[in-house]
This record gives sequence, C-alpha cells and structure tokens, in this order.
Amino acid sequence: MLKKDLFLKKLTFFNFLIVFLIPILGFGQIKINQWIHEPSSEQLHSSLVYVDFWATWCAPCISSMPHTQALEKKFGDQVLFLYISDEPENKIKTFMSRKKYNFYTANDPEHYNYNHFNIKAIPAAMLLNPVGKIIWQGKPWELDERLLKKFIAKYGQKKGKSNRIKLYKRIKLNDKEKYTTENKFSLKYKRFDYDIPFKSSHEHRQITYQGALKSILSKMLNVEPYQIQIQNDMTYWKIVFSDQFELQQPKVAELFLKSAGLNWQKLDKKFKIYQLNERDTSSWLSRDLYQYAESPDKSLSMIDDYFLTIDNASAKQLAHILSDKTPWIFTYEGANNQVYDWNIRIDNLENLLKNLISDLNFEIIEITKQLPVYIIKQK
Repeated sequence: MLKKDLFLKKLTFFNFLIVFLIPILGFGQIKINQWIHEPSSEQLHSSLVYVDFWATWCAPCISSMPHTQALEKKFGDQVLFLYISDEPENKIKTFMSRKKYNFYTANDPEHYNYNHFNIKAIPAAMLLNPVGKIIWQGKPWELDERLLKKFIAKYGQKKGKSNRIKLYKRIKLNDKEKYTTENKFSLKYKRFDYDIPFKSSHEHRQITYQGALKSILSKMLNVEPYQIQIQNDMTYWKIVFSDQFELQQPKVAELFLKSAGLNWQKLDKKFKIYQLNERDTSSWLSRDLYQYAESPDKSLSMIDDYFLTIDNASAKQLAHILSDKTPWIFTYEGANNQVYDWNIRIDNLENLLKNLISDLNFEIIEITKQLPVYIIKQK
C-alpha cells in the first residue's frame, strides 16, 4: 500500500510539472523577412500554422514535401502550411518553378527564426496553435494525418492571432516607408562633444547604442572596429531606434549616417591579419582571474605604453581587443570559449608576437584578407 501511495505522489508531482511548466515554454513569433509566395490575410488567421524549415540543397527536406503537400491538399482550409528557408529569393523561386511547387514560403537570411526556435538542423518542423504556442515539433514526415486530425479537432474552431506571424520589410532609405502595417520607422540620435562610455540596451521596444561612433557602427554594421575609418575627429553619439529593426541594423546604420549629415563610402581593402591558433591551452588554466570586471561574463581591459591587461576574455575576445587597442589586426577561429585573464606586452610588434608565441603558446599564421571598409567623414 505504501508503494502504491508513493507511486501516486510521484505521478501527481509529474502531472504538476506537465500542467504548470510546459505551458510557459514554446511560445514564439515567426518573423518574415520577405514573402516569396504570400498567403492571404485570411489564411494568416488559420487556427493552426505548420512551419517547415527547409533548403533547396537538402535532400530529406525535398523528399518529405510530397507528404506535407498531401496534408495541405486535405487540410489546407484549416491549417496554414508555411515553409521557411535561409536562401536567396531567386534560388527558392527557381526551385519552385522547376519542381512545379506553389507552397507558401518566405526566406530568413538573418536566421532570426532558426535561432529563436533553436533549429540546429534541417529538415525541422513545428505546429503552432491559435495563440502561437508550439504544440508539436519534429521531422516533417512525423506529422501524419491521424495526429493532425487530433489537433484540428481541438483547435479547428478557433481563429488564430495575427501576431503569430509578423512581416518585417526591408527599409527603403529614401521615403522611410512603414516597416510593418502597425509601426512607422523610428530613429532618434544625439551627438555629444565629450567622451561617453559605450553601452547598448534593448528594452521598452527600443534598441539603444551610445558611445564612440566607431564602436556603435562596428556593432550595427557587424564588422570589426578596424573596418570603420572615421576621417574627422572622433565623436560620440546616442542612437535609439525601434526594436522591429533589429534584423536590419546595417540598413538603420546607413540611414542614420545619411540623416546625421555624414558621408560614407564602402570600399574593399586588403588587411594583413595575424591568425591565432592555440597549440596547448593547459598553461592557460593556471592564469589567475583578477576579477576587475563586474562579473565573469563581462570583460575589462586596461592599457598603458607597454602592457595590455584584460580581465575575463576568451581567445576570440582577446583577438578582438588586440585589434582594437593596437595598430595590428588579429583573429581567432578556434573553438575555445573559456574566459581567462591576459597580460600582454604591446610596446612593439616583435615583443607582442613573442609574448603570444612563447608565453601563451599560440601558433600565429600571417594571412592577407580582403574585407569591406566603411569610410566616414563630415559633409
């Protein structure tokens, strides 16, 4: 009897976890960068949305399409079947034309949906209920007619919420078009004549950057600081824009430059780069953590004429800071993400390379790479 009671208690606790924890997981919004074949507004309110992550090069994705197309033919009036790829529009259109497919599809080159829903491999599929909660997830061929009928029986009479799927158009720089059907483009900025520290935040439906212009543009254009060349005196800015533009920050940066009266030119330039490859990282483990930074997940650097001291930084962050704080450019392509403390002599290139090779056990390969450069100057 005691064993039975204990089993029932465990079962009750397990049921509690299912009932109370699962509902808080699995909510999400599909963000559409560009429709390639767009459903009607009425179809966007279907009670259920099936989302299929695929690519034209993915054989299992293509082989599963007849199965899902058969489901759509039978249940398409109650379920919106949506396909998302990270490939260019012309490649998807060519594939659909060649295969004579006409499914509803969009592309996601910025990988917002892949990252948001933790899609690590394709094919992958999921089913959203009327409020946007994931109620099924798996491979496309695992969603059979019997399972889909059960979901339709439960949700088929309900109208889906419009915010499950949001369209995010590309920015048109000339006329500041509406970016969604609900929000107008919002961009505010202010210039400072004194030094302000770099900060970034994302709150109250706004993204904010402040600090040196080079640091801000490096983040927004997704390039290294050495790829930003400012020809006038270093200036400091605060830039605020709507968070629906998060995936299009390079376009927002270009619009800001134009609005703020700054000329910019994008050129390709060859750089000499010192690529860091670790040989034996066991010596790194003995390095003391100074803990100057506020927390272990934040790095802090201090520099003088001879030494660069860095607290709480990975090898990749080390390369980034060296490129920012010295006249030379470094990169790291390894997989070691552990943070360490570093104290490196930087008074000249010879001492710096010697320190990296002899004391820190890096292998250094000198390469030449052509990268885009943004040249910024006052009008």
